[in-house]
Amino acid sequence: MIIMTKLSPIPGKRVIIILILILILSGLCIYYYDNINQKQAYPSTGAVVNYYPLGEMVSVSGTVSETFQGGYYVDDYYMNQVVTFKVYTDQKVEIGDKTQVLAVLGPDYQLKPTKIIIIEKWSYQFLLVRSFIAFLFLLFIFNRYWRFDFKKYEFNRRR
Repeated sequence: MIIMTKLSPIPGKRVIIILILILILSGLCIYYYDNINQKQAYPSTGAVVNYYPLGEMVSVSGTVSETFQGGYYVDDYYMNQVVTFKVYTDQKVEIGDKTQVLAVLGPDYQLKPTKIIIIEKWSYQFLLVRSFIAFLFLLFIFNRYWRFDFKKYEFNRRR
């Protein structure tokens, strides 16, 4: 036996407002996507792959894939392809660390850094675990004060 309940229709003004908000959000996303490369202070991996600005400052971020005496390799992704940069520095890193490098681009994807930011692998994993625990806590708080009514498809405050 199927019980049909009549849902109240959404008023016309709300539908129009929701559509306008979705259009505005879509427009902002398209504007950001089209103009992000022009607003950056230094070219990123996309610029390096497209026109290779040899001798210029570039900003590259990625994951350390391998270390060697006097530096390490950073893997960055652009358009589903891996771009591997060779960074020359004495700074100690481990495989799996996340790095952001501001450097002068040399031949064959070589980088001579002026500024390096390293986020260690354990720190990144700790951030994910901490965020998950916070999410569970907020879910518990929300569930304690609200419940979902499946008949009306709405949240109701618990008493």
